[in-house]
Amino acid sequence: MNIEQVLSPSPELVAELSNLFHAFTISRLPDLPPESEDKIFMVTARSESGVLQGGILANCYWDGLEIETLWVDSQQRGQGLGSILLENAEAFGIRHGAVISFLKTMEAKAFYESCGYEVYGVLEDRPIGTLLYHMKKRLIKAVST
Repeated sequence: MNIEQVLSPSPELVAELSNLFHAFTISRLPDLPPESEDKIFMVTARSESGVLQGGILANCYWDGLEIETLWVDSQQRGQGLGSILLENAEAFGIRHGAVISFLKTMEAKAFYESCGYEVYGVLEDRPIGTLLYHMKKRLIKAVST
């Protein structure tokens, strides 16, 4: 067997690995929706003059809502805009079948906790000297079977 490290892999090599991994995943979870059904979306807030004041980039897939980026302009922080954006994204997620929301943060742990998120994992030293919090929030109560 030949083991190699490939810097800047070609799109074909990335596709080959991704396709094989996807086939394995589907063999274990045959009803899993395809990535083409992912719902990547943004929630934005702009000033009356059109300047971006805050926004969220998120992806709704596999019964979950992944908050990838949440940013609020420094002059708008502490005024509730982040919570409004987050609530809007969560409502979109619920409408599209998400039962849980999840994210990663280094600096906004307290903010997310105030919005109902809880830590389910901590990664130290990425980057060195920091803590990366993995957080989640149940959007829909689990159904008993």
